[in-house]
Amino acid sequence: MSEIDTNSTEFKEAVAAAVEEATAGLKNKNTELLGKLKKLQGAQQIDPADLQAVEAERDQLKTQLADANKALKKAGVELEAATKRATDTESAYNRSIVDSALTEALTKAGVTNPVHIKAAKAMHATAAMVSVEGDVRTVKAGDKALGDFIAEWASSDEGKHFVTPQHASGGGAGGSAPGGGGSSENLTQQAIRLRAQHNQR
Repeated sequence: MSEIDTNSTEFKEAVAAAVEEATAGLKNKNTELLGKLKKLQGAQQIDPADLQAVEAERDQLKTQLADANKALKKAGVELEAATKRATDTESAYNRSIVDSALTEALTKAGVTNPVHIKAAKAMHATAAMVSVEGDVRTVKAGDKALGDFIAEWASSDEGKHFVTPQHASGGGAGGSAPGGGGSSENLTQQAIRLRAQHNQR
């Protein structure tokens, strides 16, 4: 869906051309009647009936011209409002596409904690943009596909703290923490350790 810039020179010129086209006939007729009126006024003898008829037709054309200008002005306002509604709808649609794509990319990269997903989406929302090619919409971050961008971020020093740790499960598969005598860290202990490591960098 293409956007219409109602402040552009092209848009204003198009409206002006429409106004000119719609009112040109009325203006020409009005000029013709004014010429007839001047001719009658300059004559030695003026038939009052002729003068009255010309003046009445002139007044009628003035009213028609004013009505035409009002109608065109109203049409311009309605077009601008319709364009704004279309633009707002387009923006909302693109935001929903970005939100969905971020959720999918983060989940694939291992960010599954809802709180972490929410925080990561807030971090990357401004970088993610909808790219339109024909009828196809894709989400990119700069010149990279969003999935590649998020995957690189998730493996970075910052991103890895958002990734949900993968714990082994099953009998005796818990492993042991370094120097921990076979006991593994719980999630709270691991979060504290990761935060401390991050702050030391």
